[in-house]
Amino acid sequence: MNLDEVNEVIYTRRRTIAVLVGPGGWVVVRAPLRTSRARIQVFLRSKAEWIAAARQKMAAVPVPGEAVKFVEGEKIPYLGMPHPLRFATRVRGGLVFEPKEGFILQADRQDEANKLLKKFYQAETRRLVSEWVDHYQRPGMVPTAIRVTSARTRWGSCSGKNGLSFSYRLAMVPVEVIGYVVAHEMAHIRQHNHSKAFWSVVEELRPGYRKERAWLKAHGAELPLL
Repeated sequence: MNLDEVNEVIYTRRRTIAVLVGPGGWVVVRAPLRTSRARIQVFLRSKAEWIAAARQKMAAVPVPGEAVKFVEGEKIPYLGMPHPLRFATRVRGGLVFEPKEGFILQADRQDEANKLLKKFYQAETRRLVSEWVDHYQRPGMVPTAIRVTSARTRWGSCSGKNGLSFSYRLAMVPVEVIGYVVAHEMAHIRQHNHSKAFWSVVEELRPGYRKERAWLKAHGAELPLL
C-alpha cells in the first residue's frame, strides 16, 4: 500500500508506527512526531497484506452517519441545527445558505451537490476556526499553520511543528463545540500530550469544556459524511 492511499496520518508522541482500518475501509496511520514519509512508506509495505485483508473485511461495515440525499426538504446540519434543502433555478455558486430559508441548491447542479456542500463546509470551518484561533492566541501559543482536511475520525490535530488541522465536518456542530475543539488543539502547542498539564491548559482557554466535549461524544457519530 502507498502512503497516498492512506486516508489520514496522525502524528503523536508515540514511539512506534501503527495502522488502523475502520468502517468503510478507512485507513488511519498513527506515527511518532516528525516521522518521515519514507519511513511510513516502508512500514506500510511491510503490512500490505494485512491492510488489504482488513480493508476488504471492513468495507462492508457502515461508516458513522448517513449520506446526505440531496432531495427537496432534506435536513442538512449546519452549526448544530438541521436546515432544509430547497431547489432554485439559479443560485450563485450553485449552493448557498440563507438563515431564514436553509440551503438552496441550483436544480441543474444536483449531481455536484456533494462537492458544493463540502466546499461550503470547508470555507465555513476555516472561517470559524480562524476566529477561535485568534480568540485563544497567547504569547508562545500561535499555530504555524491552519488547515482544513477531510478527516472523518478526528475533529482536529496538532503537528510536531504546531500546525493545526481541522475536519471540514466541524461546520456541522454548534459554534461552542467548535470553540472546544480549537481550544483542545491550541493547548497542544504547549503540551503535545494528554497529561493533566494539557487539560489544565484546555480549562484555562475554555472553562466548562467538558459539556462541549460530551456533545461531540454523544452526537458526533450521528453527523453525515460526504
